[in-house]
Amino acid sequence: MNRGAKERVPGGMTVVRKAVRSARLQVRPDGTLRVVAPPSFDIGEFLQRNAAWIKERREEFDRLAAEGCGHEDLLLLHGRFHRLVRGARFCIDETCGAVACPSPGALRRNLSGLLKEEVLNRLEAYPDLAGQRRGQIAVKLQKTRWGSCSTLGNLNVNLRVIALPEPLREYVVVHEAAHLREQNHSKRFWDLVGDHYPGYRAAEAELRRYWVILERNRVWSSLRDTK
Repeated sequence: MNRGAKERVPGGMTVVRKAVRSARLQVRPDGTLRVVAPPSFDIGEFLQRNAAWIKERREEFDRLAAEGCGHEDLLLLHGRFHRLVRGARFCIDETCGAVACPSPGALRRNLSGLLKEEVLNRLEAYPDLAGQRRGQIAVKLQKTRWGSCSTLGNLNVNLRVIALPEPLREYVVVHEAAHLREQNHSKRFWDLVGDHYPGYRAAEAELRRYWVILERNRVWSSLRDTK
């Protein structure tokens, strides 16, 4: 097999063979496995040795995803699950718990517009964080993070943020805006975040839970490939 090639095997596992010193094992939020290993490495024996750890990680992810169990085909929006219905235009009906939209592409574009407007409005509430350093705001579907801040002051916000309840949406904005003053995750950064959002530790734990739920949600997964 070519170096770096991906090897698909049964049982929800992806194997990547390449010249690494030691094998690495990852349990993904959806319960599937990813193994990076040298070409001649015995993966079967490796998985046997780590069976207890794999089981423990899968059970942990199952606990975190419990709230989304049975709702995988519904759109998580503002902390609530909504039915998707076909409609001539984008519309959110909070009373009925439904979102109407003409197409997946229109859904993604409208959600992006809503989130960008919300982020801009929230940043106005924290002028001491955003200040003069803030650059452009972009909404993207990032694979591993809720948001990011560049050295130029540009803020990228994951479209998934709009799935979160209001307090967590506020926290993500505070977190990324704090990076405009402190680029790393130093003590000064967390002190700054704590001054503006005292419950940040609980928010971080909740974000992890929602990430697992969204990783298992088929509607949000489908939006990754939608333009």
